[in-house]
Amino acid sequence: MAMDKVIQKRNRPWWQWLLGLLVMGALIWILYQAINSASVRSTTVPANQLIISSVQMGTLEDLISVRGTVQPLNSVFLDAVNGGVVEQIFVQEGAYVEAGQPLLQLSNTSLRLSVASNDTQTTEQLNNLTNIANGLEMTKLSTEREIINIEYQISTLERQIRRQQELVNERMISQEDFDSIVDQLEYQKRLLVNTQARQALEDRIRDDRLRRIAQQMEKLEDNLTIAQSSFEGLLVRAPISGQLTSLPVQIGESKLNGQRLGQIDVVNQYKVAAQIDEFYVSRVAPGQQARFTLSGTEYSVVIDRVYPEITSGLFTVDLIFDMNVPENLRRGQTLQLELILGSPQETLLLPIGSFVQETGGNWVFVLDASGQNAYRRTISVGRRNNRFIEVREGLNAGDRVITSGYGSIANAERVQLSQ
Repeated sequence: MAMDKVIQKRNRPWWQWLLGLLVMGALIWILYQAINSASVRSTTVPANQLIISSVQMGTLEDLISVRGTVQPLNSVFLDAVNGGVVEQIFVQEGAYVEAGQPLLQLSNTSLRLSVASNDTQTTEQLNNLTNIANGLEMTKLSTEREIINIEYQISTLERQIRRQQELVNERMISQEDFDSIVDQLEYQKRLLVNTQARQALEDRIRDDRLRRIAQQMEKLEDNLTIAQSSFEGLLVRAPISGQLTSLPVQIGESKLNGQRLGQIDVVNQYKVAAQIDEFYVSRVAPGQQARFTLSGTEYSVVIDRVYPEITSGLFTVDLIFDMNVPENLRRGQTLQLELILGSPQETLLLPIGSFVQETGGNWVFVLDASGQNAYRRTISVGRRNNRFIEVREGLNAGDRVITSGYGSIANAERVQLSQ
């Protein structure tokens, strides 16, 4: 009887182990990708709906594009000093007027009566003050006349005393009569001193009262002038020479005190008013230049004034022409300006796009090497113009970035591009 033969188990070939490891690794990688994809917020967008731009080194022209409106360099507004009803219109809107030329006539019955009443009252007060001043002058003359009489009496008595002194010595007149004349002289001298003192007091009082009367009369005359000028203000005249660009009034229309009647612009002198995004408020200052092209010719303007108020994210600047002024400029004409903020510099540039308004330039979607996926990445940006934005951190030259709007993908962390 034959005995059974022991069969030895053969080991697997090495290539089978390697194949198994490769299959297991592939399964693990697929599982990892599946788990990773499930944990990342992603969205799929057709590639033809996106704008993809490349980051590159280049020269950044530090300028921005702004739109300006041509306005008169100097304008004067016409306001109704006193309200009234439009009675006559002497010129038409758009006409050229000279300083002092009548433009329109207002009528105001209440003002007319008020001015007439003020004239009467003021005239009466002026007359009363004049009478008081005349009375003071009469008192002055009366006192002077009184002093003259006293001095005459003293002179007469002194002469009598000199003559009668000899007669007293010769006993031709009595001593009593002579003493009476001496007493009269003494009385007149004392009376003169008293009257002169009264005159000095009257002079001080009169000077003070006349000074006050003069001040009151000056005020009354000023009030009278103001009242008359307010009535004359119903005839509206051109304060300067120029073009009457606005006169929105009609005959019979009632205008209130201070209401706008029109506007006069100085002709052939213009400025450009432009509104700029508040992002640049710290970089815009008087003296900076801007350029624009009109009818094939380039012109330059200079910032003259920066207004501090910010409205709806915009602030306003006034620019004036520093050299040549274009011919046939019109008020309200729109100009496209390039405002120069600084000198050109070599830096890393990203083409500007709608994404800036949505992310503020704080992050972007950057494509990977395959070009099939884009991932959110935080970046830091600096200066910008109407074409490029300066990249300071977060991107390298050659990176491809989605620069179109992020409206539908703003909440995603990964964007898959489909064909």
